[in-house]
Amino acid sequence: MLRSFKIMNDSLDKSKEHAILTYDEESDQYAVHIPESVDCNDLPAILSLLAKQGIRELDDKWARRFVKERVVPPDRQNIGMIMRQLHMKKYSEFPILEYTSGRCCMDDFYLEEMMNDLMKER
Repeated sequence: MLRSFKIMNDSLDKSKEHAILTYDEESDQYAVHIPESVDCNDLPAILSLLAKQGIRELDDKWARRFVKERVVPPDRQNIGMIMRQLHMKKYSEFPILEYTSGRCCMDDFYLEEMMNDLMKER
């Protein structure tokens, strides 16, 4: 199932999506779309750098790097406890990203699932 998330920001216009992250659960592939209308300075760091280079469609390689910046890494000291809390048998970024809504201490960005896409698939 393809899941889509708006990348939002608490400290900027709260009704405005800054980019779209998609995740294909079957293939374990990410992608990010940054609309042309979004100012490069209104994006999380890695997305901002890429948008400034004119890259607004990110494949799995770059989208996954964005995701990895926003989740607890697999070598974190208490990762076993976190995985048990999330009922994970093996490490995967997506359940952690989903649980935290993509929030991290580096900025005010977060993910908001696009429910319209979920309803279309059902």
